[in-house]
Amino acid sequence: MNAAALTRSWPTLAAWGAGLLQLGVGAGMITQGTGAADRGVGVLAVAVGAAALGWGIAALTRGRLVAPRIAMAIAVVGTVASGLALAADPMRISVHAVGVTVLLHVAYGVAAAAVVRRKRSSPADTSSHDSRVTPRTSVIGLVAGCVIVAGLVTPALGATEAGRAAPSHSDHPLFSTEHSH
Repeated sequence: MNAAALTRSWPTLAAWGAGLLQLGVGAGMITQGTGAADRGVGVLAVAVGAAALGWGIAALTRGRLVAPRIAMAIAVVGTVASGLALAADPMRISVHAVGVTVLLHVAYGVAAAAVVRRKRSSPADTSSHDSRVTPRTSVIGLVAGCVIVAGLVTPALGATEAGRAAPSHSDHPLFSTEHSH
């Protein structure tokens, strides 16, 4: 198994992680924002988050990075939206969440740029390119990518306003010492 098969799904997973974080930051800005600017940046973050998730789904479904220029645009707008969120409300927006979001946007944006560059440098006749068989995504690589992205996204999402407002999952009555006999 080669490295390409192991990591083929990682840009899509990075897009999902960035999208989830953008949704978390955006939701917090929309619901907890103090002004129109906060809410406007929140709406932009939610739109970018939905776009990143949608692109990631399309790319993973097709087994290749589809619409790489669109992915690059989403990554750039997502990075800018993250910076705007931090500038608009530096007291409530987590630097950790913004940093991880930007890292993930850069990861899939660079992968998409590599696809564009590869297409640009390939000869105009793509008939031989179409006959090649693209290696499938490795399940091991997919699971490893999920673990890596989840390890980055989970704490960052917990640092967003939406994460801080979420109910605690450690206070379940079955595991509480107060209810033990």
